[in-house]
Amino acid sequence: MGLLLIVFMICTAVLFSGYRRITVISGDRFVHQCPKYAKPGQTVTVMTSVISDGELYVNGVDGRFLRPGEFQFVMPDEDVQLKVTVIAFKDGA
Repeated sequence: MGLLLIVFMICTAVLFSGYRRITVISGDRFVHQCPKYAKPGQTVTVMTSVISDGELYVNGVDGRFLRPGEFQFVMPDEDVQLKVTVIAFKDGA
């Protein structure tokens, strides 16, 4: 059992070497698709909810919305923690 765990850990380390972690730390209910890992310099696309009665923001990394519901950024050489926030429009706005 211990040997199997060691082999698994070595395989995981080799498989993900050079990759950085992407974590959604808030607002994950608005994220429909987001990779867990990416290599530095890789373009990452995050699919989010489309909000019609407010604004959706993704913080934690420089990026931009290509279109409603599709946020894209270039993976830095560090782990990324995304915060997704929705601010509802006030009546009459």
